[in-house]
Amino acid sequence: MGDTIRWGDEASGVVVVMIAEQEAMPGYEAAEWACLQDGCMILSSTTDLVRYHAQGLACDSNLTLHARMLE
Repeated sequence: MGDTIRWGDEASGVVVVMIAEQEAMPGYEAAEWACLQDGCMILSSTTDLVRYHAQGLACDSNLTLHARMLE
């Protein structure tokens, strides 16, 4: 959570909710997304919130980790 990602050259985003773990960045409520059961919510620079399934994260070749959030 908090990691910055990139979709090719088009957009960037920040992971704001980890659904299965029920964890969220300040300003977001993990419980809102509990019915989705897995994956994460990404705040995109171009389309607002985007949900990614856990399997989609591993399979999307355009999606790359740009920066890890430091703990």
